[in-house]
Amino acid sequence: MRLVVQHDEELVQLATRIPRHIARRLKEFCVRNDVHMQSFVRRALAEKLGRARARASARAQRSRA
Repeated sequence: MRLVVQHDEELVQLATRIPRHIARRLKEFCVRNDVHMQSFVRRALAEKLGRARARASARAQRSRA
């Protein structure tokens, strides 16, 4: 499960605190699936934000109807 990185994007550093058990599960998942944690987190955030945007757009279209 290799993730493709967009080389033309400017990256910023994100520091956050998460519960130890979640960090452990994240690390185990990434090791088992041969993916860097940074890539996994970047993709997970993009997917979550994309779904949230789609839901907001659908709600806006329903309210116009």
